[in-house]
Amino acid sequence: MDVHEIPVAPAMPAPSPFLLRLARLLLTKAERSTAPGPVRLPLDRKAAPELHNAVEADQIQLLQMQLDDLCTTGWVALRLEAPRAFAGFIDRKPRLELCDFDALAAWADHIPQARRWRQQWRAHLAAHWEARPQATPTDPAAVLDHLARSPLIPMEGLPLEEATHSLTTLMALCRSGRTMVLREASARAFQGRSKVLDHREELLRLLGAAPDQFTEAPIQLLLAPPPALVPADANGAVPQAFTDVLFIENLATFEHMADTRPPAWADSLLVYAAGFRGSARRLRSRAGCRLYLRAPASAESLPAIESWLFEQSKDERNGPSACLVHFFGDLDHAGMQILASLREIFPRASAWYPGYAYLASLLAAGGGHLPALAAKAQQTDPGRTGCAYADDELLPLLRRQGRFIDQEAFDPGDADKPGR
Repeated sequence: MDVHEIPVAPAMPAPSPFLLRLARLLLTKAERSTAPGPVRLPLDRKAAPELHNAVEADQIQLLQMQLDDLCTTGWVALRLEAPRAFAGFIDRKPRLELCDFDALAAWADHIPQARRWRQQWRAHLAAHWEARPQATPTDPAAVLDHLARSPLIPMEGLPLEEATHSLTTLMALCRSGRTMVLREASARAFQGRSKVLDHREELLRLLGAAPDQFTEAPIQLLLAPPPALVPADANGAVPQAFTDVLFIENLATFEHMADTRPPAWADSLLVYAAGFRGSARRLRSRAGCRLYLRAPASAESLPAIESWLFEQSKDERNGPSACLVHFFGDLDHAGMQILASLREIFPRASAWYPGYAYLASLLAAGGGHLPALAAKAQQTDPGRTGCAYADDELLPLLRRQGRFIDQEAFDPGDADKPGR
């Protein structure tokens, strides 16, 4: 019978005062450090007086052995200058390098600075509310529990009184019943910072906000209708004079395509919605969306556009309109994810073939760039979008090539040439 050796974790070093102090100094330095690269603590006279005050060689050797025991855990590493003739341990300028913050902090019983602040703030809030019942949430324990589970990270480091004042201001806004854009409420309560309350629905509810009291800013759609778009007739009937709708991810491409009208998009309604924002569900709500016409379009073109966007069936698969929706963006994973998201509100939306076929030909010929060269290394393959062209051709091409290409590489003047 085969005998398999089971790896044994290194023994925990004895928590001597010497090692504990060094560990806490290193951890504190790591919390304060903003420089790139590893955090290192020089074992100089200030940090490690035991080493510098030792008289006997065996005293230094004992301290070295303790440092070696700590290094065997993998939490820290000992860095020394190259050995020289007659150079002792201290002469080689020893430095302790941090490798695993959490493990070292647990062993040294070190509470991270952020967690200490959070504990102090919750205690401060509890005392503040106990002294001021009129300024207390309906369920203060629930608020404190929420802050423990989901801390307000942007608040950390503020004086406790200022952080408490911000939460009190927010609670007053919630109780007032005033409606406003969520980021306006955030800026008024949190030192002019507009994004603190993003995805904070539970906290708002606990502080007394009514449903839909704080709304997201309306989506802004920039529209370039085809030049021949027909206005409503004398009886108010609105003909649909555009054959399809093309959402374009990037502004430079939108502007270029709006200035040129070759057959591929001569009768298309071009829409710029700044990437992912174009896929938000409030896009099809009059309260959640604002339409802006690009000159020289006339305001008379708006009724046909509004009829398509706001009034027809939200289920494009069963709706009466034959108008198709397309998306054209970067040929990368994020662009494909936008398409997948757009299909949640326009189920028949597809990747725009003329534009993506052009980019795909460039990519297949060796063009494009590595994801890391355009800060896109963190993009995630969406798997499937639901669009056959994207799933069967574009995504497999991205996986084979391992490269991306931005939509600005699309040349509208070259799009209709043979072979494209």
